[in-house]
Amino acid sequence: MTAAELLRSVTGALAASASDAFEEDLPGVLVRGDEGVLRWDGGTLRVPIPGTGALLIETGPPDEALRAAAESVASQVALFASLREMEARRRAMLDVAFDSVVTMDASGVVLSANRAAQRLFGYSASEMVGHRVAELIIPPSLREAHRSGLERYLRTGRGPVVGRRVELTAMRSDGSEFPVEVVVTRPQMPGAPVFYGYLRDLTARYVAEATLHRLADEQAALRRVATAVAAEYDPARLFGLVGEEVGRLLDARTAHMFRFDPDGLAGTIIGGWALSPEHVLPPGTRMPLDGDTAVTRVWRTGRAARMDSYAGAEGELAATMRGYGVRAVVAAPIFLGGALWGAVVVSTMDPEPFPEDAEQRISYFAELAAQALANAQAREELAASRARIVAAGDAERRRLERNLHDGAQQRLVSLALMLRLAARRHPDDADLLRAGDELTSALAELRELARGIHPAVLTERGLEPAVRAVADRAPLPVELSVSIGAERLPGPVEAAAYYVVSEALANVAKYAGASVVRISVDRVDTTARIIVSDDGAGGADPAGGSGLRGLADRVEALNGRLTIDSPLGAGTTLRAEIPT
Repeated sequence: MTAAELLRSVTGALAASASDAFEEDLPGVLVRGDEGVLRWDGGTLRVPIPGTGALLIETGPPDEALRAAAESVASQVALFASLREMEARRRAMLDVAFDSVVTMDASGVVLSANRAAQRLFGYSASEMVGHRVAELIIPPSLREAHRSGLERYLRTGRGPVVGRRVELTAMRSDGSEFPVEVVVTRPQMPGAPVFYGYLRDLTARYVAEATLHRLADEQAALRRVATAVAAEYDPARLFGLVGEEVGRLLDARTAHMFRFDPDGLAGTIIGGWALSPEHVLPPGTRMPLDGDTAVTRVWRTGRAARMDSYAGAEGELAATMRGYGVRAVVAAPIFLGGALWGAVVVSTMDPEPFPEDAEQRISYFAELAAQALANAQAREELAASRARIVAAGDAERRRLERNLHDGAQQRLVSLALMLRLAARRHPDDADLLRAGDELTSALAELRELARGIHPAVLTERGLEPAVRAVADRAPLPVELSVSIGAERLPGPVEAAAYYVVSEALANVAKYAGASVVRISVDRVDTTARIIVSDDGAGGADPAGGSGLRGLADRVEALNGRLTIDSPLGAGTTLRAEIPT
């Protein structure tokens, strides 16, 4: 093959290999001659290359010049083929990349966008390339910051985004905005600056994080309510807590506990919470159960229900809701003992409805409220049972005391009188005198036994004389203070207070080694308060004997509370508080 043939072959290959993407990188266009013509001109060989331009080759002999030109063109062909392959690989890698990749020049014009970027922003490649990034994917509120940041980087080499991983807001072709993670790099290459932007949609992550935060808040609220249930909060206090927790969780304006009447015609507010105190419905507020509302749906179906709008809803209850400015309501049933008892009702005055899962979420709180009600009911039943047992025990004590007083005790008194008369007639009869003494001792023991069973003075004269009688019989000094007013306390309260004092004194005398006992019995508002303290050894164990446990049962049966403070070496203080 001659040099001319070689040159024609290579220049043809170069023309076929060259593309628009590489034309600007070829040696500068000098003179376009006729295609396929070699022209000798003043010592310079001009080699036209179809579709690209021409190469200048310094000449030697013509044939050598042709060969040199051919070899030069061949090297150019190899170079451009390699560059073209590299570019194809780069584009292929970007197109299959998971992240969106957008390149732009120093003026902010898009040079390329991979397929992920086209899908993410909703544009085709032709709609992005050649247009400014700011107009395509940057929200209007951030465009000035983008422009000034780019100018600053080009001027100083430093900027707020280049070389950093940041979270920003991007914009789709339909104008919707969404969060993205952005990394912008500038490869160090000769020529004008080119910036690569790698973008990842954070919408799913933000949704997941919001869901996790919501679940964490929900679990924390449920835990607080469950703790209150376990701590046996007063139901009224617990209902307020349930309302507040579920109301804040759903960003509601009000949350109330509603109890249904057995006939389903109406119901009663028994507790609640509101973001603004003036919107709280006071306990005892009556509401009809008519028309079509979330609450009436709960009553009819026994399932959670919602209404996203009360506009046009019929019935007095719906009209009442509208009167309060309520727009949307979610309600969940409360079951007690398998029967529908009431509902947790959450409402808002905002135009936006509650989340789609609101019914399920408040149902968890309704279940805890039901558990609290069941616990309260069980406590009431237990207290009532205790009270019945204590009352029955006291009645039996009084019966035994009366029987002893009216029966055996009276007969023994009569027998003692007869023995005394006989002893006067027979003063020298030692057996008769000894029998009289034994009978007197037995009578004293029987009287003491009768007082321990149930003192007659307590029944006949009240708590203060009975307590003073106990203090007078104590084997150690007693400082007594009684201030309960002229009106007697209820019988069960008097009995409980008496036995607290009596049992405490007996324990001090047996175990404490005290030098003095101080007893205080007074009435504070609607509570009887009994305090017994000593200066003895302390270290009393409330669970160590049946006496104190029995006292606690008696006091708790009356909804009272018994506490013992007995540090070792510092005496013991027993305190009882009993509602009157």
